[in-house]
Amino acid sequence: MSQWIIVGDGAWGRALSRRLVLNGHAALLVGERRIGNRVPKDVEHTIDLPGALEAGERVILAVPADRLEALLVDAAPHLRGDHCVATAIRGLTPGSHLRPSEAVRRHTPARQLAVLAGAADARALRKKTPAALVVGTAFPALADELQQALVAPSLRIYSNTDPVGTELASIVAMVLAVALGIARALEVGPSTEATALTRAVAEMDRVVVGLGGAAKTAYGLAGLGLLAELALDPAAASAAAGAALAAGDREKAAEVVEIRSAARALAARCARHRLRAPMLSVIDALFDGHVDAPTAMRGLMTRSARAE
Repeated sequence: MSQWIIVGDGAWGRALSRRLVLNGHAALLVGERRIGNRVPKDVEHTIDLPGALEAGERVILAVPADRLEALLVDAAPHLRGDHCVATAIRGLTPGSHLRPSEAVRRHTPARQLAVLAGAADARALRKKTPAALVVGTAFPALADELQQALVAPSLRIYSNTDPVGTELASIVAMVLAVALGIARALEVGPSTEATALTRAVAEMDRVVVGLGGAAKTAYGLAGLGLLAELALDPAAASAAAGAALAAGDREKAAEVVEIRSAARALAARCARHRLRAPMLSVIDALFDGHVDAPTAMRGLMTRSARAE
């Protein structure tokens, strides 16, 4: 049995902590306030972040991206070089536009880092429906430890050595799935939806490689796997945001704060690196109200043809 510290007591953090205790590990869940009977059985809960980080060396960060840097500033004096830190966060930090693991490296001494991503969410873990995650890390022992800690008959855990690409792919997939939600809501037909999907996959690969990930990581579980899950699940947040944008309801679409923030940050980072990312740019423009969904869809479909 090993001790795990899960920072972030939202649905995802609670689901991960429950998965850990079901595998016989000790899980200490850290939040900003006491949450009473919402704490999973056999999971300990605390609001004492410094104390929690002193209690163990294995840490999983599961907080919203827009709260990450402030949390890391508070955590930095208590995170040591021997801490192993896995990020389970979809999004870039606002303002600085950092990947979560990039922010950990910038603000803390922790260097044994991993990224947890893929086609699984809190609902899947809670209901034990078949799902899969991937651990991206340069540290094989950490990958093996995370795999053994979380694996279950209903949860496959894969690994790769490209944490940068794994992290980027999951963020880009979440945002590009909005375009697929728009296409579905506009009832453009299966041929156009298929075209949008293939263009999204190509753009995801281009952005991941352009921002430092390895070639083809976007075609794995964290990228294509997640994109497919979000495209096929009508209850997914990306689908809800896409349907709202298709209806011209920007206010409702912006309620999906995680996706709105990620779209803005990704578009800005791609622009800074001069990356061609038309779908990401259009989604950001839709959230800002600079274009309507039918016009945006026509514009994407009538772009000049390039070699596939």
